[in-house]
Amino acid sequence: MKIKKTMALVAFCLSATAASAGSIVSEIPAEPDKSEKYIIYLHGSVEESEGATDKYEAAVDAIAQGSATVISEVRGETDPNAYSLRLRDHVGSLISKGVPPENITISGFSKGAIIALAAAGTINNPRVNYVLLAGCSKYLNDKYSVDPAKSVGRILSIYDSGDDKFGSCDGLLRESAGLIFKETELNSGKGHNVFRIPKEKFIKQWRDPLIKWADA
Repeated sequence: MKIKKTMALVAFCLSATAASAGSIVSEIPAEPDKSEKYIIYLHGSVEESEGATDKYEAAVDAIAQGSATVISEVRGETDPNAYSLRLRDHVGSLISKGVPPENITISGFSKGAIIALAAAGTINNPRVNYVLLAGCSKYLNDKYSVDPAKSVGRILSIYDSGDDKFGSCDGLLRESAGLIFKETELNSGKGHNVFRIPKEKFIKQWRDPLIKWADA
């Protein structure tokens, strides 16, 4: 599979909504604020075929309710390892312009989290942050040839106890000299879908720990 050269960008991502404290952009800022936090958000597989959905827009807007600048684009059909090279360039660009690695977080949901996990190995920087939302699936790791053992960075995994496809990262990720790993289990009663329900009572369960991890 090849990454589409022309990405479909979400119009609403050009600026923050009135409810957002941070901002939303679709590409890396040409002149980033060195003191600001940046969160790169990667959607799941649904948007690869359907384009921007209201659930995706709600997730991005929710993350922007923190103080960080949220960077997100709508991908086409994507190979995680190939896309991880694009993320490496994004992170490298921010760092080269003076943004500290610890001010950068890559977060993804479902397949987006598999991509984030691939990026943790490709970027290979222990100071960069990652948040995996329903991101550990041995089946998908094997399908896309993503090796969690190569991961480097500060990684937070958030999954729901009712998710029968994406579970705990324990056993796939372990702390090492270059890896800090923490995990949070949700018990929402919604399983995998908790990360796609555009209601505050569900959003806050994953958004709040994501923002806290990015701000650490």
